[in-house]
Amino acid sequence: MAHSHAHGHGHHHHHGGDAAIGWAVVVNLALTAAQIVGGYAADSTALIADGIHNLSDALALVLAFGARRLSRRAATPDWSFGWGRAEIVAAFVNYLALIAVSLWLAIEALGRLADPPQVAGGLVMGLAGFALIVDLATAALVYRASKDSANIRAAFLHNVADAAVSVAVILGGALIWAFGWNLADPILTLAISVVILWHIGTEIGPVFRMLMLAAPPGSDPGAVLSALRGMPGVADAHHLHLWQIDEKRSAASVHLVVGGGDHFAITRAAKEMLAHDHGIAHATIEIEPPEACADHAGHDHP
Repeated sequence: MAHSHAHGHGHHHHHGGDAAIGWAVVVNLALTAAQIVGGYAADSTALIADGIHNLSDALALVLAFGARRLSRRAATPDWSFGWGRAEIVAAFVNYLALIAVSLWLAIEALGRLADPPQVAGGLVMGLAGFALIVDLATAALVYRASKDSANIRAAFLHNVADAAVSVAVILGGALIWAFGWNLADPILTLAISVVILWHIGTEIGPVFRMLMLAAPPGSDPGAVLSALRGMPGVADAHHLHLWQIDEKRSAASVHLVVGGGDHFAITRAAKEMLAHDHGIAHATIEIEPPEACADHAGHDHP
């Protein structure tokens, strides 16, 4: 995390995974369309729910694909941090849309529990079986790229989870086809909605923290301040702000109270310590003389 040149490495092997991810997106979008159209034809909300779940995976892959492409764009004076945060904004919007869709599916399913409609179990089984093959094929396509990207690894795990959901829908279709147990469909729909919401619940927190410029997960602002105050030549440290630029880069700004000594050497040592010990490669440090600190005593220094 402390390597500020991370974006410069490995571009030559990133390009190889783009085609696989592109095909995975196309296949998942085609599957989503087939499941939603088939779900309406079979009158199965579980099949529609599985289609929406596949759509969430396709969107996750689109975000991963877009982030890989955007991250290669060089920073400019206007966009000094580059395009890393575009992925965070898109992910947050995606999660909000999925929450709305999941709640809609759950409400539909609850309405169907009282009066379950006749569902075409055979069609449901066929499309869910097709979905299972596509989910496993997608996971295979993105597996290699997932090894060097946390973003794509998450999309890969989603596809594996989707394969399990498709197995559940196949079982539901079998129950309807064999025993006419139409209640299986709304019950499965509710279960899939809960799975989607649970996924979002585990993933929206870090995205929200980044949007709100919160300290990076696992960081300890108190320990950072103590480490800075303990450095040779530093009398005090305050006005510390920690935040994440994007998934891979953390930043800090802080005021150091320094009497004598070499201010440049102290600043360089502080930056090296923040990078090496706390994974903060981007640090802005302002040096203050002790009298400036006394002038501001009692103000909003953390």
